[in-house]
Amino acid sequence: MVSEILTLHGRTDGTSTTGTFDLQGDLIYGTASSVRIPKGMVAKIWAKRISGKGATEFIIQYTEDVTAPTPAWRDVSAEYLSEAGEERLEKRRPLVLRSKNGTEAFQITWSQASAADATIEIEVEITDGE
Repeated sequence: MVSEILTLHGRTDGTSTTGTFDLQGDLIYGTASSVRIPKGMVAKIWAKRISGKGATEFIIQYTEDVTAPTPAWRDVSAEYLSEAGEERLEKRRPLVLRSKNGTEAFQITWSQASAADATIEIEVEITDGE
């Protein structure tokens, strides 16, 4: 079984009320707005750490074809920070995202009533097994 654990983190721009996180991590050079899951592999999101200076909704979205001119993203998970602060969510059962064709990907977006700084950090395992 092949397995790699990634820690990815992103930050809002502090001036927009919605957007897509530019994710950074130790295996990403620069930033990435989405993470493509290799063909036949599974992405398991085990933990989420969210924080912000205001109420923020953090939404994980999944698409079956990131190569499409306009990918069809669908919400698969959401966490809501109701006020300034932080929350740590460790999962016994991870959010599992599968790749059949190698074109599948996920991204993380945010939504706020009024723009404020917010951050997210996730632990993702990329594996070829369940």
